[in-house]
Amino acid sequence: MGRSITFEANELIIKFSGLTVLAGLKQELRIPYDKIKHVQAGNFKLHWSALRMMGTSVPNGYKAGRFLYKGQKYFLSYNNASHVVVLDLEGYDYDKVVVEVGTPKQIKQAILKRLPQFV
Repeated sequence: MGRSITFEANELIIKFSGLTVLAGLKQELRIPYDKIKHVQAGNFKLHWSALRMMGTSVPNGYKAGRFLYKGQKYFLSYNNASHVVVLDLEGYDYDKVVVEVGTPKQIKQAILKRLPQFV
């Protein structure tokens, strides 16, 4: 898949490998848990007018890299938009991070267990 998630004591690490690195122009994201304000699992739809800043975008398909929509900065890395985890962030480089994972609902629960505001 080209993406893996590691849970550290104070941050979530999303690592990209293979072609996923080239498409998204990033090897990893380190996101402190206290920057995560909301987590959802399942479907995501990028608005058609979102501006691709750097990365790859195939209509109705693969998205990777940095996008801008209504002043919000997104980092996307997915092929199947129905198998993603969406992180709403505050005080981080991106406002939203959307990443395809094999088990979105399980990853969401694992993230929620680590968020200081929900512990």
